[in-house]
Amino acid sequence: MRVGSSLPIAYHCGADRKKAPARIGSLAVFDPKSAIPEQNSHFSGPDPSGRAGPVVRTAPLPIAGATELELPVERLWETFLDVPAWPRWNPCVWRARVRGGGLREGATLLWVFNPIERRYLYKLPAVAEIVEFVPLERITWEVTMPGFHAVHGYRFAAIDERRCRFGSWEVAEGPAYRALRRFWIAHFRYVCRESLAGAEALAGR
Repeated sequence: MRVGSSLPIAYHCGADRKKAPARIGSLAVFDPKSAIPEQNSHFSGPDPSGRAGPVVRTAPLPIAGATELELPVERLWETFLDVPAWPRWNPCVWRARVRGGGLREGATLLWVFNPIERRYLYKLPAVAEIVEFVPLERITWEVTMPGFHAVHGYRFAAIDERRCRFGSWEVAEGPAYRALRRFWIAHFRYVCRESLAGAEALAGR
């Protein structure tokens, strides 16, 4: 296998993805009653966590996925730190920036998501605080607003000097989340899948 190609995905961010491939972004394939496997065995350290307290998980949370890449973890990490360039490799992101400098703990991340399907005429803005920043291991941010609390972590792990593992992990809670639960689950799975797919495309360059 040549450097730059991807290895098989460990988890696909949703239930029965391997058995029933579906159009990514389709609301119809996101069953909120179906849980997916944990990915802790693939990464060191505890689950990502925020500062506003633990999130009470209900199935199918967390939405998590991981992929192995023929790519040095240092290269993947360096690419990830270039926040304005996220749209170049991660299809779920339209625009992104960090207020007042680069990624670091305590920084404010501002970004805009693309819709889960192109036919949907919306862009979804987001503002989050970076709450965990461990070089070559994890970056976690937390979104807190009235009725909504979410924690999203991207995780990195070196397999050897030429290969690495990349994962996405997300949970949410609150009345605003529960009121639009079907949308949020679809959105989280979209973000997870597109992030992993983008990393695979990056590895293939």
